[in-house]
Amino acid sequence: MMKEITKYIEENKVNNGRLNVLLIAYACEPGRGSEPGTGWNMAMGLATRHDLTVATRANNRARIEDELQKVAPANPPRFLYIDPPQWTLRLKARGLMPIQIFYYLWQRELATWLRKANDNFDIIHQLTFNSFEVPPLDFFHLKGAKVWGPIGGGQTVPSEMLRAFGPGGSRSETLRNGRVRLSAKSPWVRRTLANADLVLFANNETHGLLAPECKGKCEMMIDVGVDLRKFKPERKAKRSDQVTFLAAGRLEARKGIILLLESFAAFAKGHQGSDLRIVGDGPEMARIKQAIAALGLSGRVILSGAVSHDAMQREFESADVFVFPSLRDTSGAVVLEAMAMELPVICFDHQGTALMVPLDCGIRIPISSFDKTVALFRAALTRMAGDTELRRLYGSRGRQVVASNYDWSVKVARIDKFYREIS
Repeated sequence: MMKEITKYIEENKVNNGRLNVLLIAYACEPGRGSEPGTGWNMAMGLATRHDLTVATRANNRARIEDELQKVAPANPPRFLYIDPPQWTLRLKARGLMPIQIFYYLWQRELATWLRKANDNFDIIHQLTFNSFEVPPLDFFHLKGAKVWGPIGGGQTVPSEMLRAFGPGGSRSETLRNGRVRLSAKSPWVRRTLANADLVLFANNETHGLLAPECKGKCEMMIDVGVDLRKFKPERKAKRSDQVTFLAAGRLEARKGIILLLESFAAFAKGHQGSDLRIVGDGPEMARIKQAIAALGLSGRVILSGAVSHDAMQREFESADVFVFPSLRDTSGAVVLEAMAMELPVICFDHQGTALMVPLDCGIRIPISSFDKTVALFRAALTRMAGDTELRRLYGSRGRQVVASNYDWSVKVARIDKFYREIS
């Protein structure tokens, strides 16, 4: 892909004119990963090439304007800070309004602004929120080419893995699986897919669910990226007999930490010098602590709590292998960050990780029955712990893959190429 992007840049050195672009980025924050990082990094990159207006949440304003003062870009985007009425904010803060409903109301507020605006945009790009379940309903009333994505949300959890969610979580996840299938049949979703000039899919599961409804161009594109200038490894000599495994992310049932703990407990019996560090916080913390005690892993598993995006570099530096046992994720920015830091990866062979982690950069585990999957994960931990050269080789190749495909400069160039093809 890097050769394709380089060729494209060389062929377009003559200024073809800046496009007038509206980027809809509900999540957009500097110094963050995942969706907020996607909104921010894509906005800053595209603003160097186009006249960019970014619509985002009003509560992002202070962080965005503070960062703009620090970096003082030559061509800053024009930001529109939008939020629905105060009563919706209060309900959301109290946990009384689902995020999908709040996002729909946010879109309605944005639509009000768009009806009043005099701008004629060449491109309207719905970037974040990246779930397909709440489509950009006002796409159709705007002039200009329409881009939707990269979108995810089509991934579901196999019934064999619902045990990892516990009784209540299992029921909730089963209901979500059904909701996803119903949402794919929504006339609003189908209408958006049919009217978009370009739809970008972030994983194969979402592509398989929705691509047949696309009337325009559709492409695969992971939704997250990495700034390689920020995530740059320092080479340190590490002991081959003491391997530190690292997991990181919000501690929710879908992240698979309980499954990881069961795998690590079986692995740890024969590997006294290795440990597991879990970075993050969330609603599963109490259940995770109980599992650590029940499995006899006290002292072998370290719960570091949540850390800032900047501090994650130090976490990666002190680890040997990154483990990502997520049972449901569109992609996983932290996986790309780990690869950029030359850490080999252990993950499942599905969703975004199936695309991001080539087989020469880590071990991808097929999902089977719960017990067999635990055994396969344990075997992967054992293989990584016992082969220093394999870890080094996988880590080195991982950074090369990120540099060629997922650095923000590469992703922005690819989006720019799409814009010019459809404008």
